[in-house]
Amino acid sequence: MDRNTPHHVVENPTVRIVTDWMRKFARAGSEDLDLRALVEDICKNVVQGDYAGECLACYYWVCQNVRYMRDIHEVEFVKQPERLIETLSGDCDDIATLLAAMFMSCGNKVRFVLVGFSPGGPPSHVFVEVLTARGNITFDPVANRDTANMLKRVATRIEVPV
Repeated sequence: MDRNTPHHVVENPTVRIVTDWMRKFARAGSEDLDLRALVEDICKNVVQGDYAGECLACYYWVCQNVRYMRDIHEVEFVKQPERLIETLSGDCDDIATLLAAMFMSCGNKVRFVLVGFSPGGPPSHVFVEVLTARGNITFDPVANRDTANMLKRVATRIEVPV
């Protein structure tokens, strides 16, 4: 494993600081030619012009290949997409950052959605929404099949454009 692959340990993490790193890493990842090559390979069997199909193909690839793993206790760790692809393991902010980069790499507009489950409490989870003319589409490999139920329990929601 290359320990020099970009990542960032966030000192005194706040929502703003963590999402700033996520946005920075997602934007850089969306322009990374190695990531674009992976996205092209993932989408090679998707019908040309099926933009939703491209998003689904990327989402399913992440679901099948990336393992959710919490950060080190009391450490907020944000990985760049290439680091996550290298390790195939990360927490919700790492996975959301990778998905955002993948979706933007194939031409989509996205945002991060941070949610909390206690009224007035801080966010404890993040996922990605793809913004479309027909409405926004939620992609959350961490909640996966339980996404609809999770969304019903949300007490706090913060949307962050990427």
